[in-house]
Amino acid sequence: MLPLKRLTLPSGAGVALWLAGPAGPGGVPEPLWNSLSNEERDRANRFLHARDRTLFALTRALLRALLSEATSVPADKIAFAEGPYGKPRLAGTGGPHFNVSHSGSWALIGVSDSRPIGVDIEAMRGAGGELELARSFFSDAEYRALKGLENGMLLQSFYKIWTCKEAVLKALGAGISEHLKDFSVELTGQRYAIHPDPNCALPSLASVVACPVEVPGGYAGCYALA
Repeated sequence: MLPLKRLTLPSGAGVALWLAGPAGPGGVPEPLWNSLSNEERDRANRFLHARDRTLFALTRALLRALLSEATSVPADKIAFAEGPYGKPRLAGTGGPHFNVSHSGSWALIGVSDSRPIGVDIEAMRGAGGELELARSFFSDAEYRALKGLENGMLLQSFYKIWTCKEAVLKALGAGISEHLKDFSVELTGQRYAIHPDPNCALPSLASVVACPVEVPGGYAGCYALA
C-alpha cells in the first residue's frame, strides 16, 4: 500500500490533493525507486540526511504514479520539463497541471486538469524571528496583521501566510524571491483573500484562488490555482 492519502476538498474545488508520508530513514520501496529517472536518483542521493533523501525520492515516485494513472503513460516513462523559474511540468503539450512540496516528514502533491496549480507545505519551526522575517519579506499589511498576535497564533499565522505566498507564486510560475511583496494575504476562513499591490508586476494575481489545506499537526499547507 502506497504511503499516500487523498485529501477531502469541497466539491467543485477543481483540484486533487494528496498527502505523502511520513518519511523515515528506511528508504523507498524498490518498485518506487526503480520508477525514478537517473537524475532523480542522483538528486536523492545528494541529500545528507536519510529522511530528506527518502522524502524527496518518495514524493517524486508517487507523483510519477499519479501522473501515470492520469495519462496512461508508464511511471518510469513520464518525462518532465521546467518553466523559466524551475517549475516542473509534463514534457510535451498534454496532461494535467501538477505541483509538489515537501518539508520535514511530509509532502503535498496537487494535480489539476484545467488550471496551473501551486502547493506548499512547511513544518512550523518556532525559531522566534518570525516578525523580523515578515518585516523583510512580507507586505506592510501582513506585517501589521502579525505584529499584534501572541506567540502561538503568530507562528501559525506566519506560516499560513508563507505557505500561501509560495503556493500562489508557484501556481503562477513566477520567481518567489522577487514577488513576495507584490501582494498581501488575508487569512479568511476556507479561502484566503489575495490583495495585489497597486504597483504589482503580476496582473494575473487578481484571478488566483488560494485555500488552506488540512495537514498534520505542526505543519501548515496551502494550494493555489492560477
